[in-house]
This record gives sequence, structure tokens and C-alpha cells, in this order.
Amino acid sequence: MNTQIQSRNGCKTRLTRSSLSLLIGLAISGSGIAGDALEEPALKSDLAASRMLLDIERAGSKLVAVGERGHILISSDEADTWQQAPAPVRVTLTNTFFVDESFGWAVGHDGVVLKTEDGGRNWRKVMDGERANKLMLAHAEARLAELEDELEAAADEQQREELEFELENRTYMAEDAAAFADEGPSRPFLDLWFKDRNEGLVIGAFGLILHTNDGGETWSAWFDRLDNPTQFHLNAISHIGDQLYIAAEAGNLYRSADWGQHWELLDSPYDGSFFGITGNDRGRIIAFGLRGNAFQSDDWGDSWETIETGVDSTLFSGAMLADGSAVLVGAAGVSLHLDAEGQVIATDRDPARLPQSKVLVSEQKELLIAGAHGVHAAVPAPFHVTTTVSGGNADE
Repeated sequence: MNTQIQSRNGCKTRLTRSSLSLLIGLAISGSGIAGDALEEPALKSDLAASRMLLDIERAGSKLVAVGERGHILISSDEADTWQQAPAPVRVTLTNTFFVDESFGWAVGHDGVVLKTEDGGRNWRKVMDGERANKLMLAHAEARLAELEDELEAAADEQQREELEFELENRTYMAEDAAAFADEGPSRPFLDLWFKDRNEGLVIGAFGLILHTNDGGETWSAWFDRLDNPTQFHLNAISHIGDQLYIAAEAGNLYRSADWGQHWELLDSPYDGSFFGITGNDRGRIIAFGLRGNAFQSDDWGDSWETIETGVDSTLFSGAMLADGSAVLVGAAGVSLHLDAEGQVIATDRDPARLPQSKVLVSEQKELLIAGAHGVHAAVPAPFHVTTTVSGGNADE
């Protein structure tokens, strides 16, 4: 099921595959269950480790994975066994991020943001879609009022024309924000990044972007800091070198050199949706997305060249390896190993063709891949599954 929301021109826009969760076969939570899902804790399940997991991240010496139905799992033995942690919501969680072994956050459907201060053992809700919609609406209305005051005071005709054009954009944004507020907590957060225990960003569908300076206790709407008047979905955020990158819908790629205060819209190599971006501190960037499309840059995203992936499956996640090569994973169980020049040197598909949503480098097992059947370990070139995690949780 797709969620339809009234757009600025009175038509219905569809929350489509640009949501990472939709791309791996999950529908956005509907308003009919949002209230309960945001207030009820995730159910304990012996099968949680073999259900769909959308992200896996490192928290010190531990691994933390998140996925459908509010499942949060912790492993102390590099994904051999898992223990389910209690979660205050049962909505699908799309991503998580840790700044150290203790402090981390998770985001997901219905605008939820969770926070942990003990390495993922306990979580509390610090944001949901109702609050996010109110923040976005209040900010949009405040910015609209400011511009109306500027227009009234403007004396120069050219300045008035420019302000009138911007006024139209901000009016649309305010109308959309009001429509989302009426709709309820239907928009998911899709990714997040934190600079430290205090400052961070969460991003999501229909241009959602919030900023915090106090670890998630309070938030500010930052959607107008990007050149995104059409409110395309913001799918992934990555810290590469000393810069932040956002991969978005409709071929949009953004770069920030000041931790998200300002964003530059990059010249894009194509007009399809991007779902991820990875790179290293030497300026090599790989952006990837729909139907096997992938592109690389050797100058921090100033210019791009096409990577001939040889597949038409959507790519969801990527990781750079120590030798300069890269691994990309995605729909239909596809895994690609690229050499340091961007040439595909190995391609593999899971026999069950189940989607793979996240790849993480592991010192002990080389690669950990999360997806529809939990987490499995693999080694690149050629790919070979070495451990499949399909059982229940570890004994507590």
C-alpha cells in the first residue's frame, strides 16, 4: 500500500520507491495504525533476527541492527547471535547511527526518532510525525511571513520581482506543510547523521529535514536550507572526508562543507533517484540508485562518470574497502564488487533473490549484509556467504 498525500496543485502525489523501505517491499505505515504503532512498544519475538532488517551499525565493540515492527537487535559476537532490545514503538525503523559505544539514534516510519544512551539496550522516543509536522508547518509559516514583510518594504522593482517569485515557492511549502499536518504522521525518516552527542540531522520523505543541537531533545526544521522547492525525498546522508552528502529523489545530490548549515546542489549525472552515496577521504565518491544506476567521482562530486554495473536491480547500500574497492548491494539479492577504478570484478545474487538493504565492513568477517532474512556474513570477489544468521535471539 502506498500513502497518497494532497500536493500543492491539488493532485495526489504518491510516496513511491524513493522511500528505502518501500524499495525493499515495505509500505509506508498508514494513518489508520499510526497512533497505536507510535505509542505501543515493539513485541518480543524469537524470530526478530531473521526478519527484515534495514540497517546495521557499529556501537563500539557491538553491532546494532534495526528493522520492521520496531525490532532492535544487539550482537556482541559480530552477528553470530543477537539479543532483542526493547523499543517504545512498533513502526518500521529504517536507519540507526552511533557516535560512540553509548550514544545512538534510530529513525523510521511515522516520523519517529529514538535515542539510546547505553549502547542500544534501552531507547526512548524523542520525535514523532505529529511533532515533526508541527515543526515543519511553524517554520514554513514563519518564513512566509518574513518574506511578506520583505516584499512590503521593497522599493526596487527587480528586487520585488525576485521576492514575488520566492513568495510563490514559500506559499507552496506552507500549503504542503499544512496538508501534511492534516494528514497525520505519515512521512518516514529515512536516514540520519550526527556530528557528536549533541548535533545531528535526520532526513526523510517529501523533503523532511530536522536539526538538533542537544542530542535530539529539541529540533529545528531545516528544509529550506536545500534547493528542493518540489520537496523531493531525501533518501540518504553520508559523511565523506570533511563534507556531508545527501542522495535524493529525481537525480538530486547535495553537498555541505559546514555540517549542513548550507548545501550546494551538485550537477547530477542522471535524473533518476539516488538511494545512497559512499566514498573515501581522497575524494572518490560513488552514488547509486534505481535500476542498477551508479556513478563515480574522483573530485568530491564535481564531475561524474558512469559505472557499468551490468545489473538492472536497484542499489540500496554501498561501502568502501581498505584496498580502494567498493561493494554495492540491493534488490533481488544483488551484490557487486567494484575495483578501485570502478570496474565490476564480481557479481552475485542471493539464490532466494531477497533484497539486501545494508552492507557493513567487518574486520572479522569482511562484510556483513542486512536484508530481508536478517544479517549474513560474506567475503567479496567472488562473494561467498560464510555465516547465515537466521535463528532467534541469544539467551539473555
